[in-house]
Amino acid sequence: MKIIIIGAGQGLGKVLSKMLRVRGHEVVSGFRNMNSDDWTKEAGILGLPMDVTDQEQMKAAAGIVKEQMGEVDAVVDVAGVLLNSDRERNLMEEPLEDVRQHLEVNAIGVLAAFRAFYPVMKKGGKFLAVTSEGGSFTCAGSLFPAYGISKTAANKIIQTLRFTVDNVEILAVHPGRMNTVMGRTTAQIEAEEAAEGFCGLLEGSIPVDGEKAWFIDYKGNEMPL
Repeated sequence: MKIIIIGAGQGLGKVLSKMLRVRGHEVVSGFRNMNSDDWTKEAGILGLPMDVTDQEQMKAAAGIVKEQMGEVDAVVDVAGVLLNSDRERNLMEEPLEDVRQHLEVNAIGVLAAFRAFYPVMKKGGKFLAVTSEGGSFTCAGSLFPAYGISKTAANKIIQTLRFTVDNVEILAVHPGRMNTVMGRTTAQIEAEEAAEGFCGLLEGSIPVDGEKAWFIDYKGNEMPL
């Protein structure tokens, strides 16, 4: 398979890129900051600038992918942000510019990624956006307020895209509480476990009935909205 991973600078995106390559897939990894991501050449992976807040850069990356690989089988948007202010302050105290940044990256970024790469996806291809259990209305509370709001918005974007485009499979995926820089304080699993699940979702070994469940976890289980 030909697979694009957006947000491969660290954590799940980096682990998943390497795992997919080892499993024999053709992988392109996207980075917000290319300067620190020279591991891609050693791994046999094409690395490209893909800042989901820069639509022109995303379109340029899609153009390079089309030129060098043709149509792709799947796109996984792992790009996300959880700022320190969102860990330390409540919704009445957090700077509004930080709330906006969460929405820009975690929610609008999903739409930007899909718009950029949809033209180079095969019919019947897969678009997986990493959202979160924090985006569910069942996950109530004041912890990580802007992050949760942005993930709820991301889930709604995925739902709306599913009614807008019908020739690719579009899913929102909760990756579990991973031991990464972003999720270490609440971690329950390692990023490798989540990556294995994403490989199963992409390769088809974890079946998903998209008509019944489009917000799922990395094991394919339906998540509550």
